[in-house]
Amino acid sequence: MKLVGTIVMLLVLNISLAQPSSINRKKNPYRWMFGISWSVIDDDGNAFGNLFDYQGSWNYLPYPTRLSVDKYIKKGWSLEGMAAYNTYTSSKLINDTTGVSGIFVSGDFHVKYSFNRFLPTSAKWFDPYLTGGLGVTYRTVRANPLNPSVNLGLGMNFWLTKRWGLQLQTVGKLALVSNIYNSDADYIQHTAGIVYRMQPMKKPFKQSKSRYKWVHGKQRYKRKNTG
Repeated sequence: MKLVGTIVMLLVLNISLAQPSSINRKKNPYRWMFGISWSVIDDDGNAFGNLFDYQGSWNYLPYPTRLSVDKYIKKGWSLEGMAAYNTYTSSKLINDTTGVSGIFVSGDFHVKYSFNRFLPTSAKWFDPYLTGGLGVTYRTVRANPLNPSVNLGLGMNFWLTKRWGLQLQTVGKLALVSNIYNSDADYIQHTAGIVYRMQPMKKPFKQSKSRYKWVHGKQRYKRKNTG
């Protein structure tokens, strides 16, 4: 939790130091964003301890196992849906014990806020954000395998081009169970992968009405006298 607090403080400090003249609040950075990622599950029963015990607690597969879809709304806000798959290895620590193996499946729906719009133009390649929402997880290693959760996390995109980027994200998931404040159903999910964003559609060109006003206007002429 100290690490999360430090990162949030750095983000707030970065926003306060951003130059107002370089902020672009009118142009949306994208319409849709799609991602594919490697997923790491830390489910050792101590959700906020031993955060970097990758040898003893991190469960992951050698290929990407998470898909995401992001719809940009406006002013830094977007909606994101995610689905992930993983497996538990018997050699890893799972809820304070080893020798357990099984399957992990999760689905999440988040609201995300990006701080990229506050950064100067020279730093537009860096896109930090906060994310949070609801999810549901199915784990065969638990007596009650299906658990809903409240999620909160942070992440960052590193834009290599206008469309392609790298994404890192960490989300803590608090299981909605009876003993919510003292539950071993909580876990952390780390992801690292590639994202692709679709640029906003350009508005169609509108021809000026005044330019062709004579086409629609009434013709005026003087009637000649025949008498």
